[in-house]
Amino acid sequence: MTNKLATYSSFLENRQFVKWRLLREEEAEKYWLAFIKEHPELEDEFNEAIRICDQIRINERLFTDTDVLYRRILKSIALHRKKKQRSKVVLYSLSAAASIALLFIYTLRLFTPHAPSVPNEETIGKTLPDQHITLVTGGKTIALDQNANIQLSNGQISYVDNVSTAQSIEIDDAQTNRLIVPNGKRSSIVLADGSEIRINSGSQLTFPSSFNQKTREIYAEGEIYLHVSASDKQPFIVHTPKFAVKVYGTCFNVSAYRDDPESSVVLVSGCVEINTGNHPSVKMLPNEMTRLRNGDLSTETVDVSQYTSWVDGIFIFDGTPTSEMLKKVGRYYNLSFEGTTNLPDKKITGKLFLSENIDEVLASISLLTATEYKREENTIKLIRKDREE
Repeated sequence: MTNKLATYSSFLENRQFVKWRLLREEEAEKYWLAFIKEHPELEDEFNEAIRICDQIRINERLFTDTDVLYRRILKSIALHRKKKQRSKVVLYSLSAAASIALLFIYTLRLFTPHAPSVPNEETIGKTLPDQHITLVTGGKTIALDQNANIQLSNGQISYVDNVSTAQSIEIDDAQTNRLIVPNGKRSSIVLADGSEIRINSGSQLTFPSSFNQKTREIYAEGEIYLHVSASDKQPFIVHTPKFAVKVYGTCFNVSAYRDDPESSVVLVSGCVEINTGNHPSVKMLPNEMTRLRNGDLSTETVDVSQYTSWVDGIFIFDGTPTSEMLKKVGRYYNLSFEGTTNLPDKKITGKLFLSENIDEVLASISLLTATEYKREENTIKLIRKDREE
């Protein structure tokens, strides 16, 4: 073992080591801590491997059939090394990234058991403009950068983003404000009642400067996660293009994009009531999801983390078609993928860490879908390769 793990790169190329850093299972923890205790001379290399592995953190997934994909990844690394001679550190980091990619979302089931082979195709993405988060308030339009945080209190609206210091402006209690979050951006806001809202990419939120004594009402399009301040006397109502959600104090996720065939509410805690105007109202309990699709409402018990994990910078997939995965990734990073129907619509299960480095995410998707990708700003071109069986 000592000879095999003589350098930090060897640690990074060890699948069990990478699994340990991603999944932190108790048995693996005991093994590696015992190993380094027996070999203190390798402590510096061991810690360096941990640093690099934890920094990359592309994704994670345990799966059964690892050998085929692992051989494919090693082959990809070898081809990459032949094409470009880089420094050892870069190559070792690439190897670590590939090993971590090995643990990515992986359920390579097709919609049909024996799908016919598809000729090599190209998927070309359309370049999208780089947009700012926009806050429209009191006749003013304010451009904000990524991760803009906004707060309403004491007749003022305060805002801060990654590139500017905190600023405040006076607002009229009777006015309505609008927050527009384009694809590739995220934002958060604390409303006048203390309710907190996280706003996902491609979403809009319309909200008053202050609430009246009877109700607290906002309007949302896209996806938001809410932690509503409790009030028995002032119900909180979220209006969307297709339904309204009435709550008194709870945590829940609303997804209501106009270009999605399905809208949904996922309840984390508390109690909410869904009203579409065309159906009897539906009351939800924690860990339930209500869907609206083709005018029909349905409710089921779900793992809520699958639908709220974007708040923590993770996408969780469970039997998700590749086309849907690419749509979510494209919206999150302001990328557009066209012609995805030319790719096999594999079912994806697992987690994808939403790294700030989009190329790490695209590299994982490229490995998973057996494609090569070329990127020009917001344009992604996927070129299908023959898959290794």
